[in-house]
Amino acid sequence: MPEGVEVLRTFTGWDRRFPFFHLPMILLWLGLRKLGLSLSGLNRFSLFRGLNAISSADVVLSAPGGPYIGELYRGHELSEHLLHLWIAQKLGRPMMVYGPSMGPFTSGRNRIRRRLLNTASLITLRDPISKQYLDGLGVKKPLVYVAADSAFQDSVTIAPERLEEILGTERIVDPTEPDTPLIGITPAGARWNFRNAADPRAKMAEYVDVMARTVDHLVENYRCRVVFFPQLYGRSSDLPLIQSIVEKTQCADQIRILSNTYDSDIQQAVISRMDLMIANRYHSAIFAIKQAVPVVCIAYEHKAKGVMRQAGVEEYLIDIGELSFEKMTDVVRRGWQNRAVIRKTLQERLPNLRKSAQISSVAVATILRCLAMGKCDRQTLASEIEGLERAVKM
Repeated sequence: MPEGVEVLRTFTGWDRRFPFFHLPMILLWLGLRKLGLSLSGLNRFSLFRGLNAISSADVVLSAPGGPYIGELYRGHELSEHLLHLWIAQKLGRPMMVYGPSMGPFTSGRNRIRRRLLNTASLITLRDPISKQYLDGLGVKKPLVYVAADSAFQDSVTIAPERLEEILGTERIVDPTEPDTPLIGITPAGARWNFRNAADPRAKMAEYVDVMARTVDHLVENYRCRVVFFPQLYGRSSDLPLIQSIVEKTQCADQIRILSNTYDSDIQQAVISRMDLMIANRYHSAIFAIKQAVPVVCIAYEHKAKGVMRQAGVEEYLIDIGELSFEKMTDVVRRGWQNRAVIRKTLQERLPNLRKSAQISSVAVATILRCLAMGKCDRQTLASEIEGLERAVKM
């Protein structure tokens, strides 16, 4: 963990099994604090230590990963993400929403969503589709900017000899066949792809069949080696899904599964050596785009559609609802044939994507600067951040 960074657990670990189990304790803590009572003795409990950290923060950043504010994750939206915003509001802390996706917004919760999001000083979003959803919700008070995904801010530097060692250890590159093309794949489970399907198990069985047939097709037609990149571990591990796909193929000798012992930087470095990436996991598409690796994206949420649009390669996107073996092989064929053009497009877009991603971090610095000036109203924030969006506009 970097110096000066402390990780505190508030209540998200309990949330999805016991929604609102923590709420009475939060209300009690807020009530005691309002009475002016000393609460330092409660800090031995992680929940109260987290609340105390929020209360003493100069600015609170809400940075959920996916579109957790909206219909797609409504099961824990209210008791987790919106509750964090409400706590920051009750404690009177300046608050910013940092670079997520959002929406769609179609339910009776829109009033509370609008009310809480309007308490933010500033909101950055990582895709233009989320901006359309937010505009439709009627959030008017915060400044709102469309950035690129925050992962574009970070460069990956792995020593070349270390990368070659990994490629050899994992048998991804064979010294006797150094010119064998490499195609990477990240599959995703029913929890992401088919959460709203009438029969998720049946849809998942179809998905496994399509992916297995696609792998056989790739090896037979492109004489390639296929590399699977598991991106989730623990209870949500991708490994069982990958194994179920591999077991249905006829070409296991040309399939590699990257070890789960490597961190994100090494995964990105290995992806940089792919000739084509088939990304069902959102951040594997980001990793490919960052390395200017031609990518075909299977989108289960609008965040993937947004980043492929920003990168100028939206024509190589497949909506999960339209996935079939025929669709998959057709888009992969076009991606393979046009991979030099795709790589050039990504190389041209990357400088602006990196600059655009910095909007979120510059916005945080702007809020802190305005707080130091003693003025953090909308007009002052807008004045301080003026020209930023124009400077990075694509």
